[in-house]
Amino acid sequence: MKTPFLIPLALLSIASPLSAQPVSARATVSTAGLDLGTVAGVRALDLRILHAASALCGTSSAADPRGPARLDQCRADVRAAAAAARDRIVRLAAGAAPVLVASGR
Repeated sequence: MKTPFLIPLALLSIASPLSAQPVSARATVSTAGLDLGTVAGVRALDLRILHAASALCGTSSAADPRGPARLDQCRADVRAAAAAARDRIVRLAAGAAPVLVASGR
């Protein structure tokens, strides 16, 4: 399936290295040009999400000994925030219908 979708990513509370105040950041990941019905297409989407997370989180300071760990956590948080939308889009692309449960009682 090559219908383009957009996955909004939001990181609502990261600390800006300059101000130490929480900032709000957003990014959008496009699925344009990806065939999400294939493993390669899904991997490419995951890579786009990782790149967006890296762009949102920025880089760590060499002067901050906990900077790399914070950066890793930031990227993990962004990827987790995008996970539901990513999974839903991949299921749609694979043609998976939602599972409906009904009782005959």
